[in-house]
Amino acid sequence: MIDVPREDIIVMLEAGYIYLAMKKFKEAKHIFEGICELAPKHEVPRVGVANVFFAQGKYLEAIRILKKTITDNPDSAFAYAHLGEAQLFYGKRKEAQSNLTKASELDSGDDGKSGEFARSLLGLMDMGYDPREFKKVFKQFAQDHEKKKQETTSE
Repeated sequence: MIDVPREDIIVMLEAGYIYLAMKKFKEAKHIFEGICELAPKHEVPRVGVANVFFAQGKYLEAIRILKKTITDNPDSAFAYAHLGEAQLFYGKRKEAQSNLTKASELDSGDDGKSGEFARSLLGLMDMGYDPREFKKVFKQFAQDHEKKKQETTSE
């Protein structure tokens, strides 16, 4: 095992998230997987791999990775929050609510970003937010907008 300074791991994680934001999924996944090899017990790069799948709409794969991450890191609010998010987007509301609540409990302080994220999603769920329904409505809106745009252009 190679001993890599924490600061270097952080820089690599940031690079992975930059690639993810750029939708360079293959590159992001490779970086996160490499960090997993360097820091096998750390949950953050594993969640990064799961986020690559999540960003591609591959929720089941993200859920599988996050569940394994939680098995190895049962006190990770970060992993629970992302698992709840993936389950919400996959349509598993009860499971999502349970895991988001767990994340919120594990990270209940004012400065706990994972708990804050989980509570935000729980709040949206309480207001009736369903990402699958939202996607349908948004898709219909975009189609209607495009149709009106074409009608205006052809006149």
